[in-house]
Amino acid sequence: MIVLTASGTGGHVYPAIAVAQYLKEKEFSFLIEQGRVSQSILDRHQYDYEAFPIFRKKLWSYFVGFFKAFFYFRNHNVQYVYSFGGYVTIPIVLAACFCRIPVMLFEQNTIPGRANRLLSRCVSKICLSFQESEKYFNKKAIVGGNPIRSVYLSDSVVDSLLSLSWKLGKRCLVFGGSQGASSLNSFIESHYEWFESQGVSLIHIMGEASYRDVYADQPQIICDSASGVKRVIVPYIDDMKRLYEWADYVVSRAGATSVSELMVYRKPALLIPYPHAVDNHQYYNACAFVDLGFGIMALQDEVSKSVLKNLFQFELNIDSEDVARFHGWKDLVS
Repeated sequence: MIVLTASGTGGHVYPAIAVAQYLKEKEFSFLIEQGRVSQSILDRHQYDYEAFPIFRKKLWSYFVGFFKAFFYFRNHNVQYVYSFGGYVTIPIVLAACFCRIPVMLFEQNTIPGRANRLLSRCVSKICLSFQESEKYFNKKAIVGGNPIRSVYLSDSVVDSLLSLSWKLGKRCLVFGGSQGASSLNSFIESHYEWFESQGVSLIHIMGEASYRDVYADQPQIICDSASGVKRVIVPYIDDMKRLYEWADYVVSRAGATSVSELMVYRKPALLIPYPHAVDNHQYYNACAFVDLGFGIMALQDEVSKSVLKNLFQFELNIDSEDVARFHGWKDLVS
């Protein structure tokens, strides 16, 4: 049996789901924390899990988590643990090490999370998304990419979007990550007509909270009877794969999962790092993305029409060897 453990955000749990999809018929289970979005994500993907009462600022809960994980490992034939970062993984990985179960860490960002840095001393292998992370770890670290799901949830909204009669011209997808991004949304909203003037069709994923504040539950499809659909605004999308395939260009934050998806689907992008991310890791994710030749970057207060024009003139300049490394994680978990 294989155990996958991840903290409660989509950025941690989606790579774990990608590995679960790759494992297919092998027996596995998830160990996660109670009360976080990871529970609903795993429910929707119909995966079994155990949710432990581990809380970031309550030290006693780490001891509870350690003993719960310890007895879980004693009562199950666990051969390997794959850990995807976040504070919840600390007691679970330590319990696995105590039980002498091999552990592999997955690090999604260029600047490693604090939990992974702490746990790196007692694990068997570390799979990195970016070469820039190697300096934080020892020789156990291998650049293998950030696992990306091969199968996304079915999505009737995407079915509807792709069935529309879109205006001819360039297509741009805009999103701010699973939680949306208010400042990015505001900039894009104020430039809707500019996109139209440039002949660029737009799908703008606002995030559920921002969408409700502006549009309630009303669908937003802007079209011209003569030329077709010019712009669609939606709150959330499950099946991002088909929207990446629809888009010519992408504007987004620089979260690890978004960056990895853009690289796997080879989409030129403008990345706007979230300025308040822990250790400013989104900025360094964006720098690595740009260095690999996938797109351009602008800080939040630097975004302008000229920056967008640069995006629409950008051409990919990537090395096939770099792309191949993004799939190296598959060899590590096989």
